[in-house]
Order: sequence, then structure tokens, then C-alpha cells
Amino acid sequence: MGAIQQRMIRKLKKVLCLLLLICYASYAYAQYTPVLLTLKRESPAVKSFDFYVLDVEDSRKIPGARIGNVISLGKDSPLLLPSKAEKELYQYWNGAAPYKNDKLLPVYITIKHLEVSEKRIASNGVAGQAKLSVSFRWYRNMQPVELTAFDVGASYTRPETSLVYTQIIPQLLDQALANFNKWMKLNTGKNPALSRNIVLVFKEITNSKNTDTVFYHPARPLVWDDFRAKNFRPGSRYAAAVFSSFAYEGYSYTKGEDMILEIGLKVFMVKDNSWARPESRDDSTLRHEQLHFDLTRIVAERFKDRLRKADLTIEDHDSEIQYQFLETFREINEEQQKYDIGTGHGLQAGAQADWDRKISAQIKEIYPSKSQPAF
Repeated sequence: MGAIQQRMIRKLKKVLCLLLLICYASYAYAQYTPVLLTLKRESPAVKSFDFYVLDVEDSRKIPGARIGNVISLGKDSPLLLPSKAEKELYQYWNGAAPYKNDKLLPVYITIKHLEVSEKRIASNGVAGQAKLSVSFRWYRNMQPVELTAFDVGASYTRPETSLVYTQIIPQLLDQALANFNKWMKLNTGKNPALSRNIVLVFKEITNSKNTDTVFYHPARPLVWDDFRAKNFRPGSRYAAAVFSSFAYEGYSYTKGEDMILEIGLKVFMVKDNSWARPESRDDSTLRHEQLHFDLTRIVAERFKDRLRKADLTIEDHDSEIQYQFLETFREINEEQQKYDIGTGHGLQAGAQADWDRKISAQIKEIYPSKSQPAF
């Protein structure tokens, strides 16, 4: 065989290989020609809403434009959106709730599942399923707040010439948005997940069914009958001791866009833990002990100021309130010690008078009118 014939054979082999590749590609394309689905909305899914769609993310195992398989021209074909699912669904949902302002809730929607699957059931029949699973959240103080989730699906049969899925997918998307809008209307003003602000409300608890306890009130000063402990310390150089303390009760509820934190403050003395020597029950000693009680009330007022300045968040306010309570409790002990040291436990008349004027002035600031608590 000559050199020219060998070259011709090699060229023919290359041409044959190329033709085979073209034929295979054409066959593969015919087998898996993608079907393009363009989302169209016939009417707004939501006509009255309290939110807008800020963004959509695709968290499916295989994100992208593909949303399943459909039967097309008798063959199983990929169903594709024109671009990535997160972009297409954002445009679709954003068009349904297009208005944006500070009063509306900025919502993020996560696509957890979106799929259409079809199979042939007869010579010209197709059975299909469409499924959608999404979740809704928003960000409060840069922290994600999960709101709710929605799962919906539809089963159908169709003749091959009727592209039912082009209607079903928009219907599922509309249902998801309408369901979330319904959830918003049911939960606004009730669910703390939708609260935007914290509002502190303080109340003073001034009565109790416990006869062993005296709650602080400026119109109810201490009397010697409040000192009922019998085990005063033998050998102690002190004439009396009042057991005063403070505590709080916390309660939260939602009102509109606000989470109301209601703090009930208790400033009290316990009769059975307070004592006085019989020979020391005079007016000056009682006044000294009353000022101890007043000091507890004054520092408890600072607890309110601490909470007003604290970085309270809707997600985690309990721990901060407890921390400020412990700091206030420590401050009460420090102030009580300063008072006793500064007055020589009430024995230094001049210093006692100075402390009396200072403490009384602060109590008057808290209670401009003696008959009304300052909460």
C-alpha cells in the first residue's frame, strides 16, 4: 500500500470518528433536551401584607436552575428555570410583595426543596408530582430569627400535550407566600419572634399576704413591733439590726411591635430576722434602722437605672437582668457598710444627722408624693 493510500485511510478514520461523535451528541441531546420553565404570575398572591421579601437563598443539596424532570416529546427531560432558582423565585415573590418601608418586615426565604417529577403512565399519559418546602426568617440586631416553615405539594395526571406543571409551580409559590402572610397576621402582636423593641415597665410590689414581711413604702415606716427575732446576739455591741433586702419578678408579653418586660420590684424587711435589744428600743436607734431600710430602697432604684442603660436584647435579656441584679445586691451591701462605718453604727450624732439628711433627700426624689410609689 502506497503512502498516499495510507494518508487517505487515516483521514477517513478521522472523519468517521467525527461523524460518530456528532451522531452520539445528537442522540444524547435528543434524549436529554432540557425544558425551560418561565414563571408567570396571573394575579398578586398577597393583596394586603406586612412584609417584603428581602432575599431568597437556595439550600437544596444541588442548587441551581434545575428543578426536576418532566416528560417532553416522549422522553424524560430536565426541567430548568431561566437562571438560578434563588434568583427566579426572588423575582417572582418580590413582584408579589413589591412595597418596601421600615414598617414592613424584611423577610428571607430559604428554598429547602423544590422539585417536579414525572413518569409516563400510558401511551399519551403522564403522572407527576410537584413539591415545595420553604422557611422564613428575618434578622433582628444582626441575629437570625426563625419564623415559620411551609410545605406544600400537588399530584396530577396530564396528557403529554398539556403542560400542567407550568401552572402548578406558580400556584405552589403563591400558596407559600399567602400562608406566610396569614401566619404574620395571626402572630403580629402576639409572637415575640416578631417583636422589634424592648420596653421596660417597672412596678413596685408593696403588699404581701405574708405577715412576716414588711414591703417598703414611704407612708409605712418601721416600728419596734417589726423587730420580732428573739435570738439577738448576746455579747454583740450593736443595739439592733434590720434584715432588709430586695428582689424582682419578671414577666414579658408582646404589644404591637414591642416586647414589654414588666419588672416587679420588691424591697422588704423580714420581721423574724430583725432584732433589737429591749434596752435599746428608742427613737434614735429606730431611726438608724429605718435609714438602713431606706438605703436598700435607694440602691434598688439604681437597679432600674442599670436596666435602662443595659444592652437588653429580645433574644437574651434574662441573663443580663440577673447580672445587673447581682451587681445591685453587691452595691447594697457596700452602701450599708459605708453607712454603718460613717455613723459609727448610729453612735456619732453629727454624722448620723448628715446621713439622715442625705438619705431623706434621695427618698424624696424617688417619691415626690409620699402616697405614691415611684414606679
